[in-house]
Amino acid sequence: MRVLIITLTAAAAICTVSCSSTTVVSDYDHQAQFSDYSTFAWYAAENQDPRPTMGANQIVDGRIRRALSENLIAKGYSQEAPGAADLEVTYYTSLSSQMRVYSTGWGYGWGYGPRWGYGYSYWPGWNTTNVSTYLEGTIIVDIIDHEKNQLVWRGVITSALTKKSSSEEKVNQTVTRVLSDFPSR
Repeated sequence: MRVLIITLTAAAAICTVSCSSTTVVSDYDHQAQFSDYSTFAWYAAENQDPRPTMGANQIVDGRIRRALSENLIAKGYSQEAPGAADLEVTYYTSLSSQMRVYSTGWGYGWGYGPRWGYGYSYWPGWNTTNVSTYLEGTIIVDIIDHEKNQLVWRGVITSALTKKSSSEEKVNQTVTRVLSDFPSR
C-alpha cells in the first residue's frame, strides 16, 4: 500500500511538471509586405531606457540580443545601423511568480454483493493537496517598420523558468522558438 501511494504521488508530480508547457504566440500586420524588408537594426527611441529589459541583467540582455541578431541573419536579413534599416527590433521581458495547486488521492468506496458474500464494507480514502510556486518568464519581441514607425510583427514566449533558463544555449533555443513564425527572406 505504501509503495502504491509513493508511486502515485511521483506520477502526479511528473505529470504536473511535464504538463507545464511553453506558450509561443505570434501575430503580424497582414498588410505588411515582408518581401520588401531586407535589413534590421535595434530600435532606439528617444526617451527609451537603453536597456529595454527591466528584469534581465546585462549578461542575459547580451545573450538575448545576440540570439535575436543571429536568428534574423539566419533568416536572410542583414544588420544595419539604426536609422538605415527597413526593420527595427526591440524586446521586453517580464518575470512573475505563479502558483500551481494539484491534488492526488483515492476516493471513498463501499460495496455490497453476492460475489464476496453479503454485507456492507466502507473504505475510507486519502487525499493530498500540494501547492508550489515557480517563476514564469515572458519575452516579447517587437519588429517595427522603420519608415512607417508601425509594429509589423510581434512574438511572445512564456515559460516556467529553471536555473538553466538564462544559459546561452537556453536563450538561443527560446529566441529561435519565438522567431520560428517570422518570415524568412
